[in-house]
Amino acid sequence: MRLDIAYRLHFQYAAPVSESQNEIRVRPRDDLRQQVLSYRLTTTPATRVLQTRDYFGTTVDHLGVRGAHRELLVVAESSVETAPIPDGPPVVSCERLADVDFVNSHVEYLAPSQHVRWGDLINEVASWSVRSAPDNVSARVLAVVQAVPTVLTYERGSTSIGVTLEELVDGGRGVCQDFAHLAVGMLRCVGIPARYVSGYLFAVDETTPDGDGTDGSPAAAASRAEDFVADNDTGEPSGVPNSDGEAPSAVSVQTHAWIEAAVPGFGWYALDPTNGGAVGERHVIIGHGRDYNDVAPVRGVVHGSADAEVDAEVIIARPTAPTSMVTEPIRRRSNVAVASPAAAMADHQQAAKQQQQ
Repeated sequence: MRLDIAYRLHFQYAAPVSESQNEIRVRPRDDLRQQVLSYRLTTTPATRVLQTRDYFGTTVDHLGVRGAHRELLVVAESSVETAPIPDGPPVVSCERLADVDFVNSHVEYLAPSQHVRWGDLINEVASWSVRSAPDNVSARVLAVVQAVPTVLTYERGSTSIGVTLEELVDGGRGVCQDFAHLAVGMLRCVGIPARYVSGYLFAVDETTPDGDGTDGSPAAAASRAEDFVADNDTGEPSGVPNSDGEAPSAVSVQTHAWIEAAVPGFGWYALDPTNGGAVGERHVIIGHGRDYNDVAPVRGVVHGSADAEVDAEVIIARPTAPTSMVTEPIRRRSNVAVASPAAAMADHQQAAKQQQQ
């Protein structure tokens, strides 16, 4: 599946700050399942960008602005081709989880981390989730992932980064990051290495496996179009229907999170705890780590005492969607010229041809 993605991050300061330095992790990764066709990051005010890779292999864009400024706009545009994920892992006995070499090679994904710490309550919930699962690793992973939505109800804005796993279970509500953190913690409790994955999900409703979140009727399609075209101040996901009125051609969302569990002799098994389903072509990986802290989309500091407001948005579209569906919402909110990912790729190809002449 070909997807065009535009990520907008807008900092606004109550008073001028003299310097800001940031690390941005929003570029999709290249791997066997997905290929990045183009990527471009621009800022206003304009600044140089240094690109590196961190310990976990995630691309990091380093950027800074020196000199007084009251706002900083970052727009990252990418085009990605994703492929279906092959069949799931074979039946592997849970006894193999105790293999010394396997444990040593996954030790950082078995230990507690900053946002994944657990006590008796999480141990109890984890044991309950696998009580009826067959004695094989993939079955236990699936049992845990499918148990998370029975423990938590998805509610946008219900939590913030830093909530503990026990607080999540007690509160019974969370967002995709919370679903992923709880699943990772429960899997580690039962001896299965697990890691947190940050990325994008092309879906109107991230809580349903198919992601469409509508009945496909003309009325539903019209409603999605109206929601998308209007300023989306609520932060709720919205979409624009295809010509057939059955599926969105573009969505306005936020970044998404899911998990991967290590299966001996197979590798990493990806599942999405927010909807209890499989990870597929609609999922675009940015990176992975022990928890959110390792793959946070942005981390930075400013020199100044002003309070900051931060606004982020992701527009994802199929290539069949009009260019304006990808770039117009970003342009409308930013008051700057923003090219489409397809245009960025065309510029890159034209520059390459000129260099060859």
